Amino acid sequence: MKGEKRLVAVIRMTELMKMWPLLFKSPKHLGFWMLTDTIYVFFLSFFLNTSIPLSFTKFIFVHFLAIGVGAMVMFTGLGAGILWIPVLTFLEIRPSEAVAISIFTQIAGKGTGSLTYLFNGMVDVKTAAAFIPMALVGVTLGFLSSFYMRGYEQLLLYIFVLIAGYLLIRTIQSLKSPIPVIKTSSVIPPPIISAGSYPVVILSSFFTGLLSIGNSDWLIPHMALKLKMPISRAVATSLFIMFVTILFYLVLTCVSVWQGYAFWPHGTYLLFATCSGVIVGGQIGTRLIRIPWFERYQKHTFIMLLGASIIRLLC
Repeated sequence: MKGEKRLVAVIRMTELMKMWPLLFKSPKHLGFWMLTDTIYVFFLSFFLNTSIPLSFTKFIFVHFLAIGVGAMVMFTGLGAGILWIPVLTFLEIRPSEAVAISIFTQIAGKGTGSLTYLFNGMVDVKTAAAFIPMALVGVTLGFLSSFYMRGYEQLLLYIFVLIAGYLLIRTIQSLKSPIPVIKTSSVIPPPIISAGSYPVVILSSFFTGLLSIGNSDWLIPHMALKLKMPISRAVATSLFIMFVTILFYLVLTCVSVWQGYAFWPHGTYLLFATCSGVIVGGQIGTRLIRIPWFERYQKHTFIMLLGASIIRLLC
């Protein structure tokens, strides 16, 4: 009798061990994320209009919008703040509060997408390690500066449009440059080039902390033009740097709220719809970049989305 029970236990353990590899491989498949998202939406629907002050219609609208934003961000490398700030102001969220909500949303989408790029070997680890400390300095300066910008909502929008316009011009200029191709590890820039890039990293991260404009919007053209990095590798590397930067921004926010220097922004309930959406969108975007036809038009898509955001804020 005991022998039979042991045999049954061994069989069950063997079956479980066979399932473990499948469980680890499942996140690599888009279907896993879509199924998880469907289950999430189903269970969350019971709390809408009750515990969560958000109607089901608005939730679905924002959720699918987040999927589209997440996909385009991970595909083009465009900072999600460029897309979210116009959307959140349309949803009647103040610009100063929209910055925080935008960054919190980006953590979810850029987290899954950036880690996918990292595990696929697309991130230039040495460049990321050199740039991340400077990015943390920049985002801290931007975060502290945001305390002095409260109450100047219109001025924040004007600064946002000016920076977005500059990025648009820079990206259009980069279209004239041929896309380099990785052949060997020699494409990794020497330390002197990385050091020369530090001002760009700090300045771009400053605007991340102030306006939620992703430092990836600056770093992608810089890596492609100055560091001669292929566009797909530049996108993957800059998005990984951006993910670490906004994760640090969340830490800064939590500390400031804990110390009583700030409050959680109005409209944080939208994160229930945006965070789950950008996670799925991020997985879609990382797959689009593997398709040669889509990769060929990365910059063009970047320019179109950037231009649309500027027009939306000006209108």
